[in-house]
Amino acid sequence: MDLDIPEDFNSDSDDQPFTACKVCERDLSKGEVPYSIEKAYKRVDEDKDVTLFEVAICMPCAEKQAEKMSKESRAYLMQMMGGVAHIEKRQKMWESNWRENWKSACLFSDEEIKLNDEYHIVGQFMGGKLLPQMTPFVIGQPYIEAIQENLSLETKEEMDRFGEQFLGPDPSLRALLKDHQFVLV
Repeated sequence: MDLDIPEDFNSDSDDQPFTACKVCERDLSKGEVPYSIEKAYKRVDEDKDVTLFEVAICMPCAEKQAEKMSKESRAYLMQMMGGVAHIEKRQKMWESNWRENWKSACLFSDEEIKLNDEYHIVGQFMGGKLLPQMTPFVIGQPYIEAIQENLSLETKEEMDRFGEQFLGPDPSLRALLKDHQFVLV
């Protein structure tokens, strides 16, 4: 069983796998807790994407972050992303040759990523390996926009605080992120 993490999930800073949770700095390579990596891109050319942000977060920290969201936003995200149909879709991808096409379209809408689109890639891992049957996936721009439009102001403000605190002081990145929300699946 091939559980190697796609290189797409390496950190842009050194092209190496993430080794620490961005929030608590827990060593992710030890395999003590599962973790998620989310990277946001903008497609600027047919073969070129620019990274908007990247974050590795252990599940305990992700759960604490989720608790800071409003009850309505959490329910909405579960409805949009946590349904049985999406889990089954990821399992079907796992059973096929998912490495060839996991990045071609949004898991939720099946829409392909187009020029000038923002999209996020998300994966769940443990100890430097994929969690079995949990294929990485893409969230496309229309889906991201739908989520952002339906989150409470309280949740958007919390996500902005998270971005300011954990995505660093780089002024050019901060300007780019001003209009971007995190999904943190």
